[in-house]
Amino acid sequence: MVTKVTKTMAKRAFCESCLKASSACICGTIKVIKNVHRLTILQDPSEEKKALGTARILKLSLTNVQLTVGINFNENDFDLNNSYLLFPGEDAIEAKELCKSVNFNNQSQFILLDGSWKKAYKLLMTNPFLQRLPKVSISVDTKSNYRLRKSPREDGFSTVEAGFYLLSQLEGNKDKFMPLLKSFEFMIDYQISQIPADIYQKNYLDKCKD
Repeated sequence: MVTKVTKTMAKRAFCESCLKASSACICGTIKVIKNVHRLTILQDPSEEKKALGTARILKLSLTNVQLTVGINFNENDFDLNNSYLLFPGEDAIEAKELCKSVNFNNQSQFILLDGSWKKAYKLLMTNPFLQRLPKVSISVDTKSNYRLRKSPREDGFSTVEAGFYLLSQLEGNKDKFMPLLKSFEFMIDYQISQIPADIYQKNYLDKCKD
């Protein structure tokens, strides 16, 4: 019995901290960052243990963060009078402009939905209180570096990239949050290194040109 468990663990060894395979562990790249504004990540269950999931980087790196997995959330757990939802829309306020708002302060909470566009939209529709929150957008002049996933939107970003741009623009300090992208790039580079060059070219690089 013990031998069987040992073999199973050897085949599926993973890091209990970053929830990635031991060989792909990113914990050595994590730098603790004291973010002023609270970041709350609402994660679709399908994302929780994905090898390419990036929300965990935010959870491990930031000191003022909460990651909750689920579909339905209790609105009483949020200060709805001082919360913002990171989500694109014509009525969204740019993060770098939010400091001009009379309601914005150090206790303001920012909610980020973690999942594919389809899953994120489902979380939004399933939780009406999220729809009532003021929306915030990020201003970015570059494309995502998520070279192993392709978003259906040209302005699509991974969860950690979205968190990086949001917090950088809220605090006006990109350098402070750069370690988030360093961990992200390490994760992506490792995964790409495990894919045969011809397959990566065919399934990722060539498709990105379409």
